[in-house]
This record gives sequence, structure tokens and C-alpha cells, in this order.
Amino acid sequence: MKISPISNTYNFYGKKLKNKKQSAPLSNNENSSKTEKGKNAVSFKSIYLENIVDLGMVSQQTAAPKFLKKDALLLNEIAQDYPNQDCFIRKGYGGYPYLEYREKPVDVQLFNSAIYNRYTTSIDPADDECPVEPLIIYPDSRYNIFIGLNSFISLNPSLAYTIKAGFEVHKKLLEKKMQIMETIGRTDPVDLGDESVTKKAHKAIEDVEIAVIRYLLESAYAAVSDRASAQQIYESNYPKVQSRLDAKRKLDLVTSTAKRPEVNLEKLDSEKVDICELAMRNFPNVDENKARIEELTRYMSMKGMSIG
Repeated sequence: MKISPISNTYNFYGKKLKNKKQSAPLSNNENSSKTEKGKNAVSFKSIYLENIVDLGMVSQQTAAPKFLKKDALLLNEIAQDYPNQDCFIRKGYGGYPYLEYREKPVDVQLFNSAIYNRYTTSIDPADDECPVEPLIIYPDSRYNIFIGLNSFISLNPSLAYTIKAGFEVHKKLLEKKMQIMETIGRTDPVDLGDESVTKKAHKAIEDVEIAVIRYLLESAYAAVSDRASAQQIYESNYPKVQSRLDAKRKLDLVTSTAKRPEVNLEKLDSEKVDICELAMRNFPNVDENKARIEELTRYMSMKGMSIG
């Protein structure tokens, strides 16, 4: 066994994990995401949308599902924070989304030129080193209408924020996977039974995932129970997202690192909140979380509440 070259020993916000040795050199992709000290980098297009997903009102307005510009902007901003991970938005229960994640392979992506000169990519979800794994919203999840659709304002825990939470849970999975690989990766082959290392790691972080799901559903319930005010809608952050992304795109096109502005990474790290830690702090009991998830899903379904 070997550790994927783009797995790393860093936590979610760039700080080294305690008591861990780096087991493999950083790849070029990872170096570009960390960059030189005091610099930043931009990465887009690590979120994919299956062409038969029902996005609610959006899919009713177009022949194929497509995000409105304000939602696409937000997803692009989220994608740039996770340059070594992919998210796949797929058709789940009721035609609404479910989510899959994978560690981005180091290989150059293959594609085919199909009918009408359309480009189609070739992705193997069962890749041995970088398998695709469902997280947060599963194919049979009935709460995908509450945290799986686009919100009418940016303050709601809609699909974009659910995807971001999924990225964080996936990082937890990759971190646990690395811990397992560090334990057995340099020894003789070990029989893990019918489950892969990824499945083992997923089971090990199941309590975190369930806590995050509850956190998102609690937020959705609060949002639909107490509708946003006109001021909150007015102060919605989509215009800020667009201007920020435009600036970052221009920055990414600057080839000389000497022209890149200084960024205080420590200040940025201190301002970020780890949703996994927050959810586990608020909802530490797994059994209570499972029961509450069922209760919220049933109640909001009966009342016809939707976050979209």
C-alpha cells in the first residue's frame, strides 16, 4: 500500500497536525495550493453537476440543470478552497441531489470528443487510490430537499453550504485514511477484509459526519421557521462574492509570484470556523443526532417546509 501523493499531513486550515511525520513529499498541485509563505493561489472547477439532477426552480427553467449565476459564483468560491478534492452532485432521492467526494488524482484528466464535438470526461469512481465516496447527502436521503437545493438568500444552509461542509468532512476522512496508512503502509500487506481503507476511514469519522448533518438540518429548520428579514436579503453577499472572485481570477493569471500581494495567512486561519469541530461540540451524542435527524426530516416533510 502507499499513500496518495496528494494526501498531506495538514489540517483543514494549513496548520501541521501534532505528532505526525510527513510520509510523502508534497505534489506540485499541493505546493501550488499552499504556495510560498504569504502568497495565495486560486483553483476552480472541482465541483461537477450530473446532467439529470433536479435543482428545483432552476432545472424547470432550462433544458439541462444549470445553476443560476449567483449560485455558481458561490460554488466557485467554495471550490477554490479545496484544490485537491472533487465534489460530484448526483441525482438522488426524488431526483434531487446527493453528494460524492474524492481526493483529486494526480493524473491528467482524460476526455473524449463525443457527438456534436462535445467533450466528455472519463472518471472511475472505484479508483483504488482515489475512490469516490458519498457523504452528507446519500442517494436515499429524504432530507436532500432541505439542505440539497439552492437557497433564496445566501444566509440559508442551502446546497452550496452543504457542499462546503461535505468538503470538510471529506478532509476528516482523508486525514483518518492517512493515519491508517501510516500505521500499516510500510509493513507487509495487511488483510482489511471486504472493506477498503477508505471505507474503514469513513466508518471511523461517522460520528463527525452525523453531527454535521444534524447541524445543517437544525440550521435549515431555523431558516424556514424564521424567514429572513428584508435587511438580511438586501445584505446578501453575492455581489461581494463576484467582485472577490473576479479579483482572484486576475491574480491567478499573474505568472510572476513577485507581483502577488502579501496575505496574512495567520489572520485568515484565525477567522475560519471548523464546522466539524463546531458540530461535534454542539451535538456530541451520535444516537441523539440520528434520532433528531429523523425527527427534523419527518416534521419538515409533513409541514411542507423547503429551504429552496
